[in-house]
Amino acid sequence: MAEAVNALQTRHSRFGLFAPFVLLGLVAVAWSITWFVIRQRTAEGLDAWLVNEAAAGRQWTCADRSVGGYPFRIEVSCSTLSLRRGEAAASVGRLLAVAQVYRPRHVIAEVSGPLRASDGAGAAVEADWRLLQASVQSAPEAFQRASVVVEEPKVQLTGLTPAELDSRAGRLEAHVRPDPARFRTEGAYDVALSAGVMTIPALNSFVGGDEPADLSLDTTVTQARGMTGRNVIDDVERWREAGGAIAVERWTLAKGTRRLEAKGLLRLDDLHRPAGQLDLAAAGLQDLIGALLGGGRTGGIGAVLGALTGQTAPARPNAQQPPEAPAVQPQLSPLPPLRLDSGRIYFGPFAIPGVRLTPLY
Repeated sequence: MAEAVNALQTRHSRFGLFAPFVLLGLVAVAWSITWFVIRQRTAEGLDAWLVNEAAAGRQWTCADRSVGGYPFRIEVSCSTLSLRRGEAAASVGRLLAVAQVYRPRHVIAEVSGPLRASDGAGAAVEADWRLLQASVQSAPEAFQRASVVVEEPKVQLTGLTPAELDSRAGRLEAHVRPDPARFRTEGAYDVALSAGVMTIPALNSFVGGDEPADLSLDTTVTQARGMTGRNVIDDVERWREAGGAIAVERWTLAKGTRRLEAKGLLRLDDLHRPAGQLDLAAAGLQDLIGALLGGGRTGGIGAVLGALTGQTAPARPNAQQPPEAPAVQPQLSPLPPLRLDSGRIYFGPFAIPGVRLTPLY
């Protein structure tokens, strides 16, 4: 009898010893089954999305597609990603999109260059970068936030203007989110954009100087709820008909001692042309004002208006005088508003000669 009791106690002690490992194994098996189910549903969802996109006329190609990331992530990768719609086409290098299994609505993606895009009619874009990362967060009821960060981007545009346009920057950031105070009533989204250490030869010719430029833009786009991105023209037309507008909260451009700030409201008129008004303040832009209004660099309406608003031209250095200490950054002076109306651009009361705004679509 005693021997039977001892054997039973031994079996119980052994079960207690191995029970945690057995439970851990069962959890691992259950988790593996769950992960493979999520993986399968992700692949099926991607296939269904590609079919819907093809029905809308957009042909996506994800070369060498794979879905992995076991055990805690879902990773979707393509060796190259391309899009074709009619004659227009675009492609990028490797795409890797990652979401944690326990946070499936937060997707982080990394895209390799180069980007090559063409409209099939002669206009083309070619871009490359050192690093491009994007983050998208959503909730069951709505999109929450999207961000893109690009390190050392460089872009080249051909076919859009008589001369080729190219630019590069040290860093580019863009962020979009629903406006917390205005989304429910106006369908408003906040958009923030910044670019640092930009080099744009065309801007050098227009503004003057060869210093790198820094740009920042904070805007709110109203009536943007429901924009799907599937048909851009239809989305924009619905937005215009709903009274959508772009409220420029602050736009700044700094280039050496030259600075420009703007704020105002922009929209599309009934003929689909940009319309609205921007209130301006600037420093060191007398040459630009003169060029815009046909006054040249040494006289005319632009030079007079520049002097009246404090945008005086810098004094020419005198070789016989010793160099002076670096000039203090000039204060911003208010400028007449920039108004877009009936296809014309007005700087104060004066229309900029030779410039006509055409319908965007």
